[in-house]
Amino acid sequence: MLIAGLGEAGKNIAKLFKPHTKTYKILIFDEGQGLDPQANVEGYDEHPVKITSRGLKSHSNGILFVCGSGKVAGASLRVLEALQAHKMTVVYLVPDLEFASREEALRHRAHFGVLQEYSRSGKLSELILLSNKSLLEQIGAGPIRKYYEKVNHYIYSTFQNINYCENVERDFGKLHEPKDISRISTIGWSSLEGEEVLLFPLDNITESCYYINIDEEDLDNDEGILPTCQQIVRENNDLERHSSFAIWKSSEAENHYYVKHYTHHIQESK
Repeated sequence: MLIAGLGEAGKNIAKLFKPHTKTYKILIFDEGQGLDPQANVEGYDEHPVKITSRGLKSHSNGILFVCGSGKVAGASLRVLEALQAHKMTVVYLVPDLEFASREEALRHRAHFGVLQEYSRSGKLSELILLSNKSLLEQIGAGPIRKYYEKVNHYIYSTFQNINYCENVERDFGKLHEPKDISRISTIGWSSLEGEEVLLFPLDNITESCYYINIDEEDLDNDEGILPTCQQIVRENNDLERHSSFAIWKSSEAENHYYVKHYTHHIQESK
């Protein structure tokens, strides 16, 4: 799988995947790193991106991480055009607009709208929305110098877990294939007995896939695991969302799940 990072936030997340070179091909795009410096966001949008890195043909799909408030994010469509031979997902980091400058807010709204239309047209496999504000609420602020490091590592570990589940044999259940029109999504997380936290307040959810991670000993001995998992999905179905779940064994002490919620509805810039 290709892991591409665009701009400061995107490249810092992408770099965390570097220890897994047998699984991922890492691509970095920033000023002076695959992109010529431009005076404004329009300049990045106007200039084609050329990728000379070797080994791209051995990967059929990829993920592009980008935060839309940055000037360099204007190169998003040009990077995707350069990678059009691959089935690409964009993970879009929504800035906290309460503390964004006017210029950052304008850039975000432009990129946010364009990438949603891009996904709905089928040019993207999926657009996954993550909110910096929701991430902060989930992991806690922590020391200032560690803040972005914590956020980036949380995003990295979340996608590592989901990618792992999608590429190894599950122990129980089966995830359904989302409808072709359901290309806008976000991710939720919870302990098995806890309250689910969404990493973006997605409106009009229509489908959900639950990736449930259970301690191996509990898989063998806890009779309450399956009814609990079924009830989680049942409650989601009651909200008129087509839902499914699968279970994988986990080495972590706490039983937990990730969920991908999907929609085909355009999201407002909150």
